[in-house]
Amino acid sequence: MQQLTQNVRLFGNGYFNYYLAGDEEAALIECGTSAGAHIFAGQWEAFKDKPDVKYIVILHSHFDHVCGLPILKKLFPSALVVASSGARKILSKEKAMASAFNSDHAVSESYLKAGFIDRLPEIPESGPIAVDVVVGEGDRLLLGDNLKLDILDAPGHSACSVAVFLESDGVLLASDAAGYQSAPGEISPVFFQNYDFYMATLKRFQNLPLKVLGMAHGDIIQGEAVRQYLRQTTKAAEEAFAWIKEDLHAGVDEEQISQKVFKRYFKGGLSYYPADIMYSTMKLLVTNVKAKL
Repeated sequence: MQQLTQNVRLFGNGYFNYYLAGDEEAALIECGTSAGAHIFAGQWEAFKDKPDVKYIVILHSHFDHVCGLPILKKLFPSALVVASSGARKILSKEKAMASAFNSDHAVSESYLKAGFIDRLPEIPESGPIAVDVVVGEGDRLLLGDNLKLDILDAPGHSACSVAVFLESDGVLLASDAAGYQSAPGEISPVFFQNYDFYMATLKRFQNLPLKVLGMAHGDIIQGEAVRQYLRQTTKAAEEAFAWIKEDLHAGVDEEQISQKVFKRYFKGGLSYYPADIMYSTMKLLVTNVKAKL
């Protein structure tokens, strides 16, 4: 556990981060995978001054951000699950969630092989996920007497993405909407929904008064490094767009370009994910660039 600000603590293993906002009343932000939630559960057990977790906040519906919820709900049975309307729609679909938990199991096996966990996590249930509170742009979660968590729509990575902004602490919890730190100094562009939306979200983040930028994966960015990181994320997306566009204009086969994208960005924490799933998502970068030609 790391105290990031007066009101925000960090849990997890760096490959996936969990954020606890609040003191007496709290919100747990991000759900992760079953393996990630298993790690969090061990950290939570050792944590002494436990607050009352009122909310569990899902920032988007990709499998590695929701499949830890059954374990987390076992830890916090009275907590309300919070997500966007788009996420709720996806999480309610049995077929989609069956696929998600298949991918989740593969990550658990990767974590076990890597020594991050000592056993496969026991999952209380793995069906559709119920959302208790639907949020979107302009909504606010209140904790205790005065801690405010503002919800920002953050499209581009996914259509259902939201971020949480704690203005009092200068903290933005952006999930994957601000890129993916796949290796030291390496930011993978993840405009899986729409390139223009992704860039607009990054621009909006740069205009916020931030002291801490917390993503789901990788290092926590603090102080003056926040704006530098957001500029680097923007540059990484622009560069990826440019070379994919160049290859498309040159008539390079889309499958070849997709293989090139996959080879370029499938590294670091992403390498613990199922390769076929990651390849299909990386192909979306090519699809979204082609849509703008």
